[in-house]
Amino acid sequence: MAVEANLTAAWLNAALREAAAGAPPGAADAEICGLLTGRLSRSGNDIVVRCRVLARVGTPCVRCLDPALVSVQADLSLLLQPVLRSELRLGPARAGWAPEHEFSVAEADLDVYDGETVVLDDFVREAILLEIPNFPLCSPSCPGIAATGTCIAPQPAPAPALDPRFAALGALRDAAREDCSSPRPAAPAPRARRKKAMLRSTARPVRRKR
Repeated sequence: MAVEANLTAAWLNAALREAAAGAPPGAADAEICGLLTGRLSRSGNDIVVRCRVLARVGTPCVRCLDPALVSVQADLSLLLQPVLRSELRLGPARAGWAPEHEFSVAEADLDVYDGETVVLDDFVREAILLEIPNFPLCSPSCPGIAATGTCIAPQPAPAPALDPRFAALGALRDAAREDCSSPRPAAPAPRARRKKAMLRSTARPVRRKR
């Protein structure tokens, strides 16, 4: 059987409230913020679940505490075994079930349903929580909280200090730049023209004898 269900902002807020997460900021309760698709098949009395969860989740940034948007993509692969409602032993958080039960290792690894209805809410919630980063950031360059309680604007990185051992090379580089920027002198005249000009300047007028 094919399964397709929309995850609304109201569902995300209710399911992830204890983890300080929820729908993206500003999302209306009826807005669709995720999608569950997959298939359910029967294997005897067991139910095989293979689904994929896509969701957009808002959670506080670990540096500035502003909302950070996280895109979640998770896969569900479950084998649900039937357990009668009268045999389900739930913790005291559920109304009407007072005694707290300590699950054994075998019971903790066992996924069950009531034999009639398959409810995937808790499994989807767990899959989403496992995909949220441990240190979510609103942006990779987030600098954190300023002393005034506001997020500090990113500042350009300072120029690295020059190693004193390369000071001489720096001086040569600056001198080379000055030479390149200063105007160059005019190119000298060709050698043949200079020699002809010299001959003209040294020649004396020849007087004719009468």
